[in-house]
Amino acid sequence: MTVSATVQASIDATKTSQTGLSTGTESRRMSFSVDVGDCSIVWSERRSCQAYGYDDVNLESSGVSVVKLLCVKNLSTSATIAMTAGWNGTDFRTFMTDTLAWNFAPMVNLGSLTLRGYPIKPLGSFLLSCPNSTGFATTSGGSILRIGGPSGAAYEIYVLGN
Repeated sequence: MTVSATVQASIDATKTSQTGLSTGTESRRMSFSVDVGDCSIVWSERRSCQAYGYDDVNLESSGVSVVKLLCVKNLSTSATIAMTAGWNGTDFRTFMTDTLAWNFAPMVNLGSLTLRGYPIKPLGSFLLSCPNSTGFATTSGGSILRIGGPSGAAYEIYVLGN
């Protein structure tokens, strides 16, 4: 079985300004679409962070050995969640230089607050697509995707791969 998908993103921003009796409108648009093909697995779930402040998603136990598309959507209207990957059983990788490995866990400094992982603001999303490539193997650097946040913070996860 082969699964294919098209990922589309579209931004349409309009700025309106007024000077005296004149009104000006400036529009900025950007859109792109990416085909993600040669996949055999589509996996998605609605999940939430546990009482201890995170939820570990084992992609390998979900049948995914290579990730070609990953989308995490924060469903909370008030809580920021953070995402990190590359758990190898003892620690999360930090700024690995091997771009072919599934290893990312940056430190994000937000003033007096430092988060480990990519922050996903309320109702925000994170999208990673790897078209025309071998994707990211879950066996290289770990298969755990960790979503951290307040207890009960809900999110949806979508994965396409092999």
